Amino acid sequence: MLAGFRFRVPGALRTMLGAFLTALLLVVPSLGAQQGGTITGRVTDVGSGQPIPAVQVFIAALDINGLTQQNGRYLIQNVPAGTHTVSVARIGYRTADQQITIGGGQTVEQNFGLTEQALQLDEIIVTGTSGGAARRAIGNVVTTVDVAGIVQDAAISNFQDLLAARSPGIQFTRLSGNVGTSSPIKIRGVGSFNLNANPLIYVDGVRVNNNSAAGPNLGFGAGVNVLDDFNPQDIESIEIIKGPAAASLYGTEASAGVIQIITKRGAEGAPQFNVTVRQGTNFMTDPAGKVGDQYYCPASFFAHDAACRTEASLVKYNMYDESNRYIADGYFPWGSKELFQNGYVQSYNADVSGGTNTLRYFLSGNYENEEGVVYYNTDETFRLRGNVSAFFGGNFSLDLSTGFVDGYTRYANPAGGAGGVWTDILAASGFFLDRVTAFDSPYGNPRLGGYYNHLPSDVADITASRDYSRFTGSVTLKHTEGDWFSQQLILGIDKAWDINNNLYPVENGPVPESVSALGVTTWGNVYAETLNGEMVYSRPNEGNVTFDYSLNVDYELNDQLSFNTAGGIQYFTETRETFSGQGSGFASPLSRTINQLSTYTTPGYSLIANKALGYYVQERVSWNDRVFVTASMRFDDNSTFGRLAGVRKYPNVSGAWVISEESFWNVGFLDSFRFRGAWGKAGRQPSATAGINTFVVMPGPGGTSGIRASSPGNPAIEPEVSTELELGFEFAALDERLSGEFTHYNRIDRKALLSEAIPSSFGFPGSTQKNLGRIDNWGWEARLSMRILETDAFSFDLDVSADHTMNEIKKLGTTGGYSTRAIGQPYPNHATDDRVLSAFWYTVDSGADLTCPRTGPAGTAVCDRANAFGDRISAMCDSGVTLAPAGVIARAADGTLNAVDAAAAQFALDQYGVMQGGTPQPCGEIPNVNLFAGPAFATYVFTVAPRISLLDNSLQIFALAEGQYGRTSRDDLTDWGHHRFHNSIVSRLEDNALWEYGDQLGDDYVKQLYDADFWRIREIGARYNLPESLAGTMGASRASVSLSARNLFTPYRKVDDIYGARLADPEYGRPTETGSGNYWEMPGTASISMTLRVTF
Repeated sequence: MLAGFRFRVPGALRTMLGAFLTALLLVVPSLGAQQGGTITGRVTDVGSGQPIPAVQVFIAALDINGLTQQNGRYLIQNVPAGTHTVSVARIGYRTADQQITIGGGQTVEQNFGLTEQALQLDEIIVTGTSGGAARRAIGNVVTTVDVAGIVQDAAISNFQDLLAARSPGIQFTRLSGNVGTSSPIKIRGVGSFNLNANPLIYVDGVRVNNNSAAGPNLGFGAGVNVLDDFNPQDIESIEIIKGPAAASLYGTEASAGVIQIITKRGAEGAPQFNVTVRQGTNFMTDPAGKVGDQYYCPASFFAHDAACRTEASLVKYNMYDESNRYIADGYFPWGSKELFQNGYVQSYNADVSGGTNTLRYFLSGNYENEEGVVYYNTDETFRLRGNVSAFFGGNFSLDLSTGFVDGYTRYANPAGGAGGVWTDILAASGFFLDRVTAFDSPYGNPRLGGYYNHLPSDVADITASRDYSRFTGSVTLKHTEGDWFSQQLILGIDKAWDINNNLYPVENGPVPESVSALGVTTWGNVYAETLNGEMVYSRPNEGNVTFDYSLNVDYELNDQLSFNTAGGIQYFTETRETFSGQGSGFASPLSRTINQLSTYTTPGYSLIANKALGYYVQERVSWNDRVFVTASMRFDDNSTFGRLAGVRKYPNVSGAWVISEESFWNVGFLDSFRFRGAWGKAGRQPSATAGINTFVVMPGPGGTSGIRASSPGNPAIEPEVSTELELGFEFAALDERLSGEFTHYNRIDRKALLSEAIPSSFGFPGSTQKNLGRIDNWGWEARLSMRILETDAFSFDLDVSADHTMNEIKKLGTTGGYSTRAIGQPYPNHATDDRVLSAFWYTVDSGADLTCPRTGPAGTAVCDRANAFGDRISAMCDSGVTLAPAGVIARAADGTLNAVDAAAAQFALDQYGVMQGGTPQPCGEIPNVNLFAGPAFATYVFTVAPRISLLDNSLQIFALAEGQYGRTSRDDLTDWGHHRFHNSIVSRLEDNALWEYGDQLGDDYVKQLYDADFWRIREIGARYNLPESLAGTMGASRASVSLSARNLFTPYRKVDDIYGARLADPEYGRPTETGSGNYWEMPGTASISMTLRVTF
């Protein structure tokens, strides 16, 4: 029965079940269609190709949103099937939209590229304002340098690479070919005669050492800018404010501007690892061409030989080529195949960042080893950074920033007073080359072989080095209450330990095998210091401590009017403790330490401390978030002020108006337009001892010690004070394809410090510093950015900028002037003692009456002179036009002075100076009147930066060019060839009257000054972002490779030579205001680097 049992469903139930199953089959697909899909992708910067974190990704119609992680990726889930508009937005970038069609359960990948907003009005600026403010509210120009983007493209070795040609108004004084050295930074020219013109430097809110003359003596002094201690790979951005109108809140020492370095921070998300490897080379472009043609007389080594009076009788040579021949022949030992090598550059950088919503971190390590064009010039650096951010309960945050650097540099030009390899080449004498005058001949010189003072191997035996360590750290505690109250406390330290060393080992004197076979038996020392050995040793330790507290209160009166009230107090201390020693007498050529000296002659110790206390108040009024007016007052006291000076006050008033957001604005092609203006004061402090009397120890009777007066102080000394008015505007047009800014500034630098002699009866020798001078500065800055073409396959962007700066000396007090200091002239400038302006040539057989005196043009009496060969030459000189105002005695109408007026006339000439344009006079009768030649800084600077993007922005091709105009420069080394060693053609033939009269009258400047206008390609290269599939084969999420070159081409130079002597480089000079003294220097080098960046 059971086996035959069958369960039977009644007919009605069967019908109902069938209907239910049929309905279910129809409903299931509908339910699948209603299941949500997923949209994912990456958001990157169009310009740099780098991921952008914290971007809002949303579908406005569905109220669905998400945020990108630090790797730029986003994920939006449960998106209903259909077609939707996905938007991405982030402050500082233009919003992007894309329509996406998605099916149920489907995953769609959509990547976005964001373009930075042209004006970025809502970007928060932290420099020059209390607590930070949106750019729209700031009345002065603020330059933001996107360092993180720059280092993705180009190889950056120092801050000159990073900032040169990237911001209008910023100049560097020289381009150095000595690895490990750099240049001071000048912002909007020079406003002081004596004091440091470097801007203040801040790192994450902490003031750090801004010394641009650190390191050992390299002939002109020290040439290291300690700003280069910091790793560019660790920096997110740099903010620059350029003058007193913007820097009032920083008080004393801020008149030269402020540079704020903002280092990288972690972001919420999984750990992200970045590895960067850079390989490259430093080299000198066409070194033989930079040396140029040199000449010698094969008949004699004497300067003027009758056998060599024509160009045909002279023989050309090039000491760089001769050096390579010497190296190949083994004449002297050398560490590379040619005199100048391709210096190997290697850099390795690794960092990791990430975190949660309560704790974020950024950790990095960096190693770099860079070689110069001479094999012994090296710079090795190791750096660490650790930044941690913690958030507590939504109201408190703590930022910890730490950085450490340890390095060692050996410099190319080690001798303090005798120059280096480049000097010995340029001042060479071809007559003593071994192929011209055999080493074993009576006039042979096997010890120098034609070089000036030393063989290159002699230079390499000397050492100038800097061994340095540095720690910079800060803690920033922030507290907020809602959106109306915030306060911030910053505590920081910057501590550096250096060891500077100039080492001259004993020259042991073995005769090299290359010349010993010629019968040479002695090999004497060529440095006086190497006869017994000498060392100059110093250990400067510098420390800065910063305390900075600020408070901000926001209050909205109504929907239109709001207020921000702020105040703060800042305390800063700076100490520099230096132990130094100098001595001679090493026991052996192996002796290398100072304790091995037999004569310890000059021990030294100094401790210099500076303390500054300042506090400020600030009020900002905002109308409709479009019109802003800000007023502030800073009060400063400083230990360098004289006891009678009192507290200094630095007021500031600024305003901004985003007029394009007004309802009446109806300029269709202009998307945004903002007016801004600022007026303010800032200071520049005197030296630490300027306000006090100083004394030094001296030997006393019976072996005791005594003291004597050293330098008098001025109890009334004050800081120099700069007052600046800055006006400008910014705009974006044509759907932000065109944007730009313009700024005009006018600055008055009052109370400039000058030295004034004091009578001996005062009891102190020398002079004292007084606030006597005044310099006026003015200029303008402009920038224009253009997106000329933009498609998915190709885009072309072009950035251009220009700036102009000029100044004028207005007051010199009672100090008088000299050379580069004369009322009415810019500072610094170049001037000559006897400027030859026009000349004509007479020869013995010309038939002219060559008796002396004779009548010249326009009845002017001239006296013919003869050159070294007895040829008569005559030249007319320009006595110049005095710049003294009417009524100031300068010279009588007939050119004479009576005894009563002589002193007053000389004072007028000294203080006001003269410029070209006087009555021609006999050259031999011209007094030293310091004729103005030109400013020693570029008065106009232009930059051009094109960028091409290809392959959906995966390939970026870029360049950066800079042109400088209006600068008169000085090449001292050409004078050595012209006058001292006669290896130029004009000094051999003496057939140029202009040159000859300058030579005979001792006016070396005639043979040194030149117009230094030029255009240089600062940067050129390309970067390719590898496909994600290819990066994935390395286990990476993305990777890029870039190739870049720096200072590779100089397509234009206004002047190539001075009277036939080749000019090596228009930026070749020492790091001083005038750039003179380049005979201790090495011309700037070029570099090529390839960089691989991988992110895991």
